[in-house]
Amino acid sequence: MILLQIIKIILTICVLIFCSFTVNISLLWIFSCIAIIVMYYLYIPNHQRYMLIFLIPLTITIAGIQLLTSLMVGTLDMQTILITAFKIISVGCIVIGSRFFIGISGLKVVINSVPQTVRLFILIFMRTLYKLLQLNKMIVFQLQSRIDFKSKDKYLIPKYYSVAMIYNQFYAFDRYRNGILSRAFDTLPKMVIEKKISSFEIITVSLISAIIIINVI
Repeated sequence: MILLQIIKIILTICVLIFCSFTVNISLLWIFSCIAIIVMYYLYIPNHQRYMLIFLIPLTITIAGIQLLTSLMVGTLDMQTILITAFKIISVGCIVIGSRFFIGISGLKVVINSVPQTVRLFILIFMRTLYKLLQLNKMIVFQLQSRIDFKSKDKYLIPKYYSVAMIYNQFYAFDRYRNGILSRAFDTLPKMVIEKKISSFEIITVSLISAIIIINVI
């Protein structure tokens, strides 16, 4: 199980390098990237696929900047612009899909492999970030019920609540650290990985590995 998660992490790094830094563009590379994108896309849950929409304005913006630069210089290279746009979409899909491809189990493997002090920092940071997101939603909902956002009162939000929220998170950071250390006797216990290996994971890992090997050879 741990070996498979390590392979997933290594594969994701290799795929990102393969899709973003390849210079010699060929049909094999294009079809390989498309196949990899599809496999990572299948890992994204249906309710999370809306995140891919944000790649469209990013791609259009960068392609537009390249187009304007080419017109100003006087050397219009549409092939380079299209390849750059394709790389942005490829890398974006892989980055979004890697969150679910690697999953919580892969994150636990990474956390377990680092020194205890780094592991403690990661656990506290993740806990603080999670509580910050929850607190932010709660504050926004409460403010929406009390403040008319069409009036000047809306400027009170960043003035009074931003600084207070930051101070509270630093306080919570220290509190979580002391809480974890008080429960760990000698060493910080490693996180338990309980997820079972599915046939779909084995197939996708094998296919991605084969695609990388074929392109390298």
